[in-house]
Amino acid sequence: MKKIVILLLFLTVLLVGCRNEVAFDYEAKTLTVGLEAAYAPFNWLETTETETNVKLEGSDGYVEGYDVQIAKKLADDLGYNLVIKMIDWIGLVLSLQSGMIDVIIAGMSPTEERKREISFTDAYYTSVHVVVVKADGNYQNATTLDDFANAKIIGQKSTIYDTLAEELAERNTGASHLVALESIPEVVNTLLSGVSDVTIVERPVALSIVNSNPSLKFIEFKNGFDVAEEDKVVSIGVRKNDTKLLEMLNTSLAKISGEEREALMLAASLGNNQ
Repeated sequence: MKKIVILLLFLTVLLVGCRNEVAFDYEAKTLTVGLEAAYAPFNWLETTETETNVKLEGSDGYVEGYDVQIAKKLADDLGYNLVIKMIDWIGLVLSLQSGMIDVIIAGMSPTEERKREISFTDAYYTSVHVVVVKADGNYQNATTLDDFANAKIIGQKSTIYDTLAEELAERNTGASHLVALESIPEVVNTLLSGVSDVTIVERPVALSIVNSNPSLKFIEFKNGFDVAEEDKVVSIGVRKNDTKLLEMLNTSLAKISGEEREALMLAASLGNNQ
């Protein structure tokens, strides 16, 4: 038994050591980006090639969106070949730590919990949170966060959206917080089918949703959600030990003006018809 315990301890140390040794390969001149390809307008999947989308690694599909355009600009500025891989949201951090990808560019907020696992660049976009409802539904005329009595409220799993969905349900009489779903398209489908009444997303995401689904609308409140600054911004995730890469990415990001970022986001928000 003692030998087995010692062996297990050795394997654990070995695995942890290997994970910690994973680092960006500067000689390869390739930047491998991970995203979920299901989070418009930040990123989404397309079936045909265009002048602006990027081939998805290991797939016949292509990926488009704000994250993709930012990734292209960064790779071009650094002189690296861009590779993009589609990874489920909950697997992005582990994929980064294991070396499957070099960075996460997926509309991810630099929360304190995530900062314990990985590092983040400066913000590459900042937004506010809004609600999405049926355009002709019971909550179409809501003017405050207290106008959702008896609403069925849903969010995306493991995101601030679900945290806010729970908070909104708690402050409204008779409202219920539904079990969170893995992706935004799944959440949207619950609104369209009537399974849910309300969801919470960032404004660009809401704009993309209603652009693709005219039966929905979003509402932005004057006195809206009380959200920490870290949850209003999105940043690029980098391994803790890739400090040089972090500096390089921040330098490249600084070259993209606020006006250019807004133009890219507007184009992405109005360009998703998936």
